[in-house]
Amino acid sequence: MYSNEIEMYPDIIVWLKNRLQGEFGKKAKKITVLDTHDSDLSNFIMKLNYQKFFPEFTTFKIRQDITGFIEYENKVDLVFVECKNAKLTLINLSQLIGYSCIALPIFSILIAPQGMGTTLNKLLTSFNRKDVLEFRPKRKIEVLKWDKNKQDIDYMNSVK
Repeated sequence: MYSNEIEMYPDIIVWLKNRLQGEFGKKAKKITVLDTHDSDLSNFIMKLNYQKFFPEFTTFKIRQDITGFIEYENKVDLVFVECKNAKLTLINLSQLIGYSCIALPIFSILIAPQGMGTTLNKLLTSFNRKDVLEFRPKRKIEVLKWDKNKQDIDYMNSVK
C-alpha cells in the first residue's frame, strides 16, 4: 500500500499517460500528464500557454491531483484524476463533480487502491445510480480501484 496519497501520483501519471496515448495519441498533437495538486489549474494553463483554449481559465481556482492535457490543432481537452488513499466516499465524488462542472474535462477519474466505501458502492452498484457520475451529457466520472501490484485498474471492482 501507499503511505500517503502523493506517493500514488507517479504510478497513476504513468498509467494515465499510457491510456491517453492509446485512446487519443493518433489524433492529438501532444499529451501531457502532470501532478497538479499543489497549484491552481489556471496556473498550469498559463505555464503550458493554453489560455486561448480556455477563455474562462482565470476562474479555474481548483486543485485536482493529476491533470491530463490532450492538445490538438485547435483545442485542448482536459482529464482530471482525484486520488485517495482511503476508501472512496460520496464526499470524494462530490468534490470531483464540482471540479468537473467548472472546467469541463472530457472525463474525470476518482481512484483509490482501497476501492469504494460501502455507501458509494451501494449507490452505484446495488441501486445502479450511475446517473450521478454524469456531470454533463456524455461526460462522466469513472470510479476506479487501483491495483498497485499490477500498476493497472482492478476492473472487476470499478465503475465506468
